[in-house]
Amino acid sequence: MDKNLFEIDIMGDMSDLANVKLPDPTLFDYYKRIKRREILINQEIDDGIIEWTQEIIEWNREDDGINIPDRKPIKIFINSNGGSLNAIMELITLCNLSKTPVIAIGMGKCYSAGGLLLMGIPKGNRYILSTTEALVHDGSTGSMGDTGKVLDDLEYTKKTEESTKKFILEHTNISSELYDKKYRMNWWLDSSEIIKYGLADHIIENIEELF
Repeated sequence: MDKNLFEIDIMGDMSDLANVKLPDPTLFDYYKRIKRREILINQEIDDGIIEWTQEIIEWNREDDGINIPDRKPIKIFINSNGGSLNAIMELITLCNLSKTPVIAIGMGKCYSAGGLLLMGIPKGNRYILSTTEALVHDGSTGSMGDTGKVLDDLEYTKKTEESTKKFILEHTNISSELYDKKYRMNWWLDSSEIIKYGLADHIIENIEELF
């Protein structure tokens, strides 16, 4: 082949390659996590979390007929500023309904709804790093409108606060008296306090515990 024609042919191939759309690398990471049964909560928690509740249901379906000790566990890595109370309670409910073991790992920030997720996983399966922090606080009403609607919202908020308090007391070592003292403020806890008050069970000291 003529040298110039060869160069034109190669350049033509390279031009075609430039127009090829490569797969989104985040998709590779997503499917690797699906295969390893890993859930990464590293964004604001909202209704999009239903995607993960569906995965938990599917993994349980795959495990139907397998003895529970022999099932591959589901791992939830948490590094979140928080988000929707309703959304996180849906995920927590599914985690506790799951027959396939669910493990939570606090990786840094377990704030607000992220902290509820950490403490809401079955006891014994809640892990944190030594640098993990948690935040416990009261909710926000966001009430607007006329007086009647605001009062209705406040009544609903009161019920929500009562159910949240009940949830926290049931899943931690926090006493009712201490909760009442702290709940109107931003209550920050470091890793040792997270363990002390029973939001989690273990501090990870060996990287192999993350595998």
